[in-house]
Amino acid sequence: MGEGARRLLARLFLGRSRQPGCETVIHLLQIGKREITKMNPNPLRIKFLLPTMFLAAVAVSCSGQSDTPNSGANSDVSVKAPSDEPVTISILNWNGMTDAEFDRYYVKPVAKKHPNITLTLIKKNAGTPQDAIASHLMAGNFPDLIFVSNKDINDFLLAKAVSGMDELVASTHFDLQRFDPGAIASLQRKKEDGGLTAIPWAQNVGSLLYSKDVFDKFGMTYPKELMTWDETLELARKMTRKEGDVQYVGMNLSSLSQFAQSLSVSYLSPSNKAIVDTPEWKRILEFYRTAFAIPGGATKATLFGTKTVAMQPDWLSVTTNNAAKDPNFPWDVAGMPNFPELLGKGREIDTHSLAISASSKHKEQAFQVIQTVTSDEVQTEMSQYGRVPVLADSKILSDFGSQVPYLANKNWAALFKVKPAKVRDTITPYDSIVLGLINPLADRLRAGETDINTMLRETQEKADVALTAALGN
Repeated sequence: MGEGARRLLARLFLGRSRQPGCETVIHLLQIGKREITKMNPNPLRIKFLLPTMFLAAVAVSCSGQSDTPNSGANSDVSVKAPSDEPVTISILNWNGMTDAEFDRYYVKPVAKKHPNITLTLIKKNAGTPQDAIASHLMAGNFPDLIFVSNKDINDFLLAKAVSGMDELVASTHFDLQRFDPGAIASLQRKKEDGGLTAIPWAQNVGSLLYSKDVFDKFGMTYPKELMTWDETLELARKMTRKEGDVQYVGMNLSSLSQFAQSLSVSYLSPSNKAIVDTPEWKRILEFYRTAFAIPGGATKATLFGTKTVAMQPDWLSVTTNNAAKDPNFPWDVAGMPNFPELLGKGREIDTHSLAISASSKHKEQAFQVIQTVTSDEVQTEMSQYGRVPVLADSKILSDFGSQVPYLANKNWAALFKVKPAKVRDTITPYDSIVLGLINPLADRLRAGETDINTMLRETQEKADVALTAALGN
């Protein structure tokens, strides 16, 4: 945020006592856009600053907190014994939980364990993350729990909409040692003092999906359990061929941003400067250029879609969703490839978690919900039905997919030998600006462009301009 914007916020907030509570937010919102437009009429600037200003207003005026600033997650939680009185706990569905998952893993086990608790799932509002959070807060009935990934929770921390977990964990003797250490670490790093901002519930992992049909057709051995990217590319080269009018493709690559997770590459520095023209991005683009240079390899065919692709690196959740739609298609998985120095590490850890909102009046009951859905019983059922659990117990993971016919008898052992890479060092609300400029470079490489140095330099320049406009610097 630029200095002018900071002065504006300070000036607006100085008078908030004249209009107490959430009325202040309405007042600030009414005059804020007018003042911001005077300062900088750039629409992109307004898009990012106005939700930020609104969230700051909410933090000061609607939360009932003092003016003393705190860290991203409010850790000042007064812990008391949960009431047995009937209560409804609402969950903001920020991360795409299905109704079937909600019923199986939340509603039924919570009703069995805590019959006084009724659960309701709230659909997230439309718009950018900042706009959506602001609109939920504006409604005045912000949900008790937030179902959110470890990468998206930063937006809620900036809004001071999340309550810290530490006191509830301590008072209930909640055993964090049961969890995958990486999942816990991915949520601790979000808070300046290292405190825990959310409890992991499930996770998504990268996988190398392959078509048994295509490999069998050409009499080729299936992929090894673990390969480097160069080994994978060489195998893809052998599998890319044309028979009659049908073009078979050795490998369909994912987006550049997904591929970059193998290296845990950040898009911005902590000071919100774009990080594009770097050796890491050059290495990634060179790999794509080599893959697309294979004759017939620059198509957008997909493994489940066209049935002509041999291998496809993808998120496991995408694979299982596709398999549900086409349960008879013969496929299997191997470990996610990586570069030699990172072999055995996959994509960045993607933890799907539950955070308690700072405004919840039922924090203790909300934590009871968390305790229930992270129990061994629920996590085992999740694993059996194709949701990757977050508990460290290998017995739970060993039963993965066993209750789903199209997931049974896959090489899950190879997949889960690969551990997620660490989350990139910096995640900001402005990442989408840089992502929107980087991902289209794949299409330029697919079309035959080869000058990677120029592509990166130009993209860096565009990102700098776009961020300056958004930040008002």
